[in-house]
Amino acid sequence: MAIHPSSVRNPAYDDDYYDTSTPHPSSTLRLASKHTTEGYRDGITASKQQFIQEGFDEGYILGAALGLKVGELLGVLEGLVGTIYGLLNSLGKNADSKSSEEKEILREQLRRQKKVRETAKQELALEKVFGKEYFSEDGVWKWTAEEDGEMTFDDLVLHHPLVAKWRDIVKKQAEELGLDIKDDDVEVEDEASAGDDS
Repeated sequence: MAIHPSSVRNPAYDDDYYDTSTPHPSSTLRLASKHTTEGYRDGITASKQQFIQEGFDEGYILGAALGLKVGELLGVLEGLVGTIYGLLNSLGKNADSKSSEEKEILREQLRRQKKVRETAKQELALEKVFGKEYFSEDGVWKWTAEEDGEMTFDDLVLHHPLVAKWRDIVKKQAEELGLDIKDDDVEVEDEASAGDDS
């Protein structure tokens, strides 16, 4: 049996050396670009995991302190409304003219307190407290807070414009009722004990 050279297949002879469809430098550039893009994405993902967590950790502490103070202010206003309700109920048992005058005064105070409470709920809504007016897009606060020495997140919260505004309002509302509210910086003395130095 004779072997003819035309019956032997050699793949090297099948290639056309002038064919432009074979891989050349442009596909290498495309491959390099693909690897660069994937590497860039991997780097962004890794740095996000590291730095977003750090930013979240810091932002969480400030957000928690701010939410706690807002809740405290709303709770005090709710308590003031409840106090007036309690006073009205205790006077409800008396039918004399003095108690009817006191009831009318308390009803007016109740109307005002309810209005103040509703305004506070609107102004201290979380979307407003954490809004763009007070925080930049990267989560940094925009209000100024200057104090001597080192400042904590609690100190920073007390300088938030809405918190500062409503702390003053709550203080005035409590003073109007002659109540003593103890807070870090809010202390209102009861009128009866104000003159008593014992």
